Amino acid sequence: MRTLLCTLSVLSLISLAGCSTGSGGSVTDKVLSDFGLKEKPEGYVSGTDKIYSVLPTVAKQEIQRLNTTEQRGTIKFQEEGVRGMYYKESKVYENYYPLDARPIPQKPNEQRGYHGYIEYSYRLFQSERKPTRVEAQALSATIPTDESGRERFRYSFGSAGIWDGNRGEAVKR
Repeated sequence: MRTLLCTLSVLSLISLAGCSTGSGGSVTDKVLSDFGLKEKPEGYVSGTDKIYSVLPTVAKQEIQRLNTTEQRGTIKFQEEGVRGMYYKESKVYENYYPLDARPIPQKPNEQRGYHGYIEYSYRLFQSERKPTRVEAQALSATIPTDESGRERFRYSFGSAGIWDGNRGEAVKR
């Protein structure tokens, strides 16, 4: 009987030691701080905080890609009575605004990851009006307009906070 009691007490001490954390906080404290229900311990950085700190770097790379893609522009038609003129219109992305970082809802057999959200502001530029579509396509859209807007994109990050390098997915506001 004594052997059984000694064995149980040793096992309970081992299990209690296994549940403690080396960083001075309990598992419950860390979970509560992740959900914003308790103050975070000093030096603690959550996964979403890591992603949010990387978003400006991603935005700088993506704004260049977006502007390169938009240089081709789109050809539009402006009616002028019976006839009309063609012109090129393109967006020029000017600023970016990191918005949010969230964990991706985890599915069975999938790796954990995060989504980061960035909003870009742009201004529309147009070209001169030309009588044919081909002439308008050959021009650059360099005339600024008063039209501007914003677009929001979602980016995927791995569990370690590393961007997968893929284009952002446009999301509605």
